[in-house]
Amino acid sequence: MDRRSFIAGATTLPLATRAASALAPFAPATQVDRVAQIPSVTAEPIMNRYRLTMERVLHGTGPSYTPGFLLEDIHGNPGRRFTEFSGDVSGRWIGAISAAALAYGQSSPELDGVVRRTIALQHPEGYFGKTFHFDSPGDSDLALLWGNGRLLIGLMEYYRLKKDPEVLASAMKLGDFLIRLGPSFNSKEMANEFDAAHFASSYICWTQQTEGLAALYAATKDNRYRDLCAAISGRIQRRPADHVHGHLCSLRGTVDLYNATGDKAHLQRVEAAWQDIVQSGDVLVTGGVPEAWSPRKRRTEGCAECDWLRLNLSLWRTTGDAKYLEMAEHTLFNELSMNQFASGDFGHAMLTDAGFPSIVYVRAWWCCTLHGLRTFPDVHRNVFRSGDGEVFYDLPIDGHIESAELSASATSRLAVDGTIRIQIKHASAGRKLTLRKPSWAKDLRVSVNGRAVEGLTVVAPKAGDILTAKYSMTLHHAGSAPGRHTAIQRAFKYGPWLLGASSSDNPGYFNELYADNTLLVETAKPVAERATSRFDVPIAATAVTFLPAEFPGQPSRVVLRTVAEQTASLPTQWQIMFTVKAEA
Repeated sequence: MDRRSFIAGATTLPLATRAASALAPFAPATQVDRVAQIPSVTAEPIMNRYRLTMERVLHGTGPSYTPGFLLEDIHGNPGRRFTEFSGDVSGRWIGAISAAALAYGQSSPELDGVVRRTIALQHPEGYFGKTFHFDSPGDSDLALLWGNGRLLIGLMEYYRLKKDPEVLASAMKLGDFLIRLGPSFNSKEMANEFDAAHFASSYICWTQQTEGLAALYAATKDNRYRDLCAAISGRIQRRPADHVHGHLCSLRGTVDLYNATGDKAHLQRVEAAWQDIVQSGDVLVTGGVPEAWSPRKRRTEGCAECDWLRLNLSLWRTTGDAKYLEMAEHTLFNELSMNQFASGDFGHAMLTDAGFPSIVYVRAWWCCTLHGLRTFPDVHRNVFRSGDGEVFYDLPIDGHIESAELSASATSRLAVDGTIRIQIKHASAGRKLTLRKPSWAKDLRVSVNGRAVEGLTVVAPKAGDILTAKYSMTLHHAGSAPGRHTAIQRAFKYGPWLLGASSSDNPGYFNELYADNTLLVETAKPVAERATSRFDVPIAATAVTFLPAEFPGQPSRVVLRTVAEQTASLPTQWQIMFTVKAEA
């Protein structure tokens, strides 16, 4: 079945069961219920998400990421899907495993061998894969460039971990190949030749080289890489219907270039591009972005969601502007979580005609699963932050910090009772720990060893101290859109979580005219329940009365749950924007 046929058939997917325990009898062999293998139910939910995907990448099937399988795209031989994108799968795998080893200390015994076998296949001209046509490049050459760009940053991630001079030499040789291409590729003519109609082999295959080149410059201080990276950055353009993933990779590389050079022009370019994206109408209510910019907005892509999250985290860490952290947080709790399958994979969700995610239905093992794994180290890096003699707890999730200033670990029970527990293992004298109050928290109260403290700063915490943060959360609006007649469409959140109605929980709600069912928001009440899977958010479950569009004289009830709970289900239909009365 081709991709178009698969998409057309997705609307006939059966209603899914919500309980994780029910997955095994219905799931195909390639979609094993890895959720059940994670030891805790609701503690450390983000770490559980990382473990789920790492387990899938290291030990999963359908397909298995064996060394031979990874190297197929370096050889570039036809057979499995997308081997023409030479270095794409192998580069992502190398980068994700290396970054995870650096952040969490968890790696693969195959990593060193895969890297050695990879660099041994490099062409004398510096590139990897099949033949590159220097004189008359076509789509296959742009595909090769894309994969080589992913491999370049993968090799640089490995170099950060191992400081291996042979790997750096291979990366530099690839960088020199890009320098050779610079005069012809960094041109308006080439950009026009490979316009958005080429999509996965469009000009973004060239602009995404900023990420690897910025890393090369940071490691070598070779101005040739800096200058080429800057020149490519100047050619970044968000073109209608073009590939979102490639555009966002290009922007992330430009932030890296700013951090390596201090040239504010690079940062200003990215901030302007961020503002353009936010104002474009292509940022989804879930906090994600589509696979393609409008007017080709048909589905999401896990890679683009990861890039959007990582770009916002990078901009937050670089600028300190809270709007970037709030966007990253919204994406993390909602779009990224909704995109993760029970198998640990990431992939694609179908968008409704109005542009709202509906059914998450394609496990994109060839890119999104690995890009999803690579995202978790960036999230982990931004849980705690140090600066000016103070440590900040920025993201209300599980994580840890190990530094001379502070050693501490945070365990989240936000989904159960709205609390975070931070255990202090070591703190230097006079240190302060300040907790951020997110905009979605009505209140935040902090205690140390059971005793309340004033404000959000704990002065001079000691080894053995237990800090408890209690976040007060409520049901609130999360965006509106015009509806038919006098009604409007509205989204709802509880704390950081976006709520939706799923067909697995509410099969009777999803009749033919379900989009016109009217929620009576004033009837909303919490639902008392326990978590039954690792990714349930029982604190947010809300029951609301609705008027069925087909027989409004007979009100019924619908249970709204967090879209993040999709991870524990088979693909299921979701409604995220609801018809409400205009005065609601």
